[in-house]
Amino acid sequence: MAQGDKWVDGNAGPVVRPYALTGGRTEPIDGTALDLIAIVVASNPAGLLSDSLDLSPEDRRILSLCGTPVTVTDIAATTSLPLGVVRVLLADLILRGRVTVMPRRSRGEQPSTDLLKEVLHGLRAL
Repeated sequence: MAQGDKWVDGNAGPVVRPYALTGGRTEPIDGTALDLIAIVVASNPAGLLSDSLDLSPEDRRILSLCGTPVTVTDIAATTSLPLGVVRVLLADLILRGRVTVMPRRSRGEQPSTDLLKEVLHGLRAL
């Protein structure tokens, strides 16, 4: 390595611009809007990466995280990919049937205000 090239890390591999990972797209093909806190999970956790010939390395990384329910934000943080790129890649995986978005709780399934107050009082007592 030449003296002026000390800042180059030979082990880092090629640098790819984020738009190249999504084919230049900034929005999902079908217009799927994923919230930051949307929870995604692999459709088939047992065969998570089986038949993965059609997957990019980024898709494989995302799928490996989706073996258990995980938020869109956590995927972006763990993979060090920009949030917009993660949203597009996740939407593609949803279209291919690889991952699903877990439904949000309905209003009736959320904890009651009384329960939350009890938890708050318990935490303050600590």
